[in-house]
Amino acid sequence: MTSLPIFNIERFAIHDGTGIRTAVFLQGCQLHCQWCANPESQQVGPKLMFLKDKCTGCGRCVPVCPQHAISLQDGKAVVDRTACTACGRCVKACLNDARSISGRWMDLREIHDTILRDRDYYEETDGGVTFSGGEPVLQAAGLEPLLKQLCTEKIGIAFETCGHAPLENYRRLAPYVSEWLFDVKSLQKEVLKQYTGADLDVILINLRHLSSYDPARVHIRVPVIPGVNNTMDDMERLAELMKECSLQKVDLLPYHTLGLTKYRQLGIPYPFGNEHAMHPEDVEPLKEYLESCGLTVSIGG
Repeated sequence: MTSLPIFNIERFAIHDGTGIRTAVFLQGCQLHCQWCANPESQQVGPKLMFLKDKCTGCGRCVPVCPQHAISLQDGKAVVDRTACTACGRCVKACLNDARSISGRWMDLREIHDTILRDRDYYEETDGGVTFSGGEPVLQAAGLEPLLKQLCTEKIGIAFETCGHAPLENYRRLAPYVSEWLFDVKSLQKEVLKQYTGADLDVILINLRHLSSYDPARVHIRVPVIPGVNNTMDDMERLAELMKECSLQKVDLLPYHTLGLTKYRQLGIPYPFGNEHAMHPEDVEPLKEYLESCGLTVSIGG
């Protein structure tokens, strides 16, 4: 594989591992978390993002669509998502930046060169590159040549993972990765299945493997979701698991609704329903409990 499905590359990222980093976001994920902040990443392939509020109803996009998937209704463009192929012709025709395409195949060399642009910042801040998504571990085979090259250039490599990928992929990547940002969404099997579609057993197998390889490289992240995993019982389960795996660091990430706009841009309903974000003070009691268990806890990533 000489290219990878990328939907964003964020330079000067400061919340995706230590130091100043470049975050490379890959498409493809086995989960469908109801609060997902990047729904355009779940499936591989280009996605049309449409901001209805920016549309003036000029109609320039209608005749250029080869699939005849666009029409005007009540002074706004409407997209038939079943017919749209995300070819991007309507994006070029739009004068109001109401349309964009998310997701494209990028050559490994292009990704590599983008990462190296900020090499001086990595060296000064102990930063590097973070692969995120989606679930980047699913792309282990395609990423390996790039990781080998980055290691020879002494670029620090981190992976943000939901833990739901084949164990062999983690084994394949482990020698290159200096930091794992490992999401733990719920340690209640049925709750996790209901809200994300994940198999808890798969996640625990992978977490225990990475912890046995080197627990110092594993940094737990918990997206704190109201009504899903925000109780003291949830924190007790987490503390027990971290003690079992000899893990020390955990970030509590208060639920946010930044993904709402993206769902609207994709023309799909927001599946979680709760549109009220949490505040840092809402998770302070959870932080205090985990700290009482001897863990190093931060609010936010």
